[in-house]
Amino acid sequence: MVKHRKKKGYRRSGSWSVIPYITGTVSILIAVFISYSIRDYAQDIKKSTGTGEKGNIQEDYYCELIVPDSDIRFPVMKGLDNEKYLHTSMTGEESQLGAVFMDYRCDFYEGGHMIVYGHDAQDIEGNLMMFGKLREYLDEDFIVTHPEIELMKDGKVKKYVLFAVKVTDIHDDAYQLGFEDSEEFEKFLSLMEAPDGATEILTLSTCLGQEEERRLIIQGALQ
Repeated sequence: MVKHRKKKGYRRSGSWSVIPYITGTVSILIAVFISYSIRDYAQDIKKSTGTGEKGNIQEDYYCELIVPDSDIRFPVMKGLDNEKYLHTSMTGEESQLGAVFMDYRCDFYEGGHMIVYGHDAQDIEGNLMMFGKLREYLDEDFIVTHPEIELMKDGKVKKYVLFAVKVTDIHDDAYQLGFEDSEEFEKFLSLMEAPDGATEILTLSTCLGQEEERRLIIQGALQ
């Protein structure tokens, strides 16, 4: 059963502790190293963080994702589907770590429900990379001191106030898109336990540990 708790304007769902966090870190690296070499992994890190030889963000760049006063800041890509950037870096190179990308069905200007995905990654020294940095939200102190998430596009900034941190799976209702009408969207907002009066929400989604279907979801409501 999923448990909910409210505190200081956000809610935390699911059960987790420091132990799964640590073992998840180790298991990710083990799984990666089994599938391909440390050298290749290091190269993929460079590609997916834009520090490789190619270095230039390619044409599918869509917007910027920022958590103020933190090192969580990513260029967000958007393709014609949700497959390309699972294993394509922001520079357009093949990479197992892919890129941070927005669901192709979402639109910055149309709003409603925005979903951004990214791999739960770390470098070979265990430092959080890509959407692995979202693990910071497993620390309640980080939640309290970083209550806002921003999307920036063409000089326009959207600010979202954090209202949910949830450990869940790929079957969660949080992945719903394509609402038939405003009534259906309002039901969705209620199901997500979004704040009263919310008109748009942002969902950040990443894997969590070695379990294939496990996900960490961070949600914020547009100010």
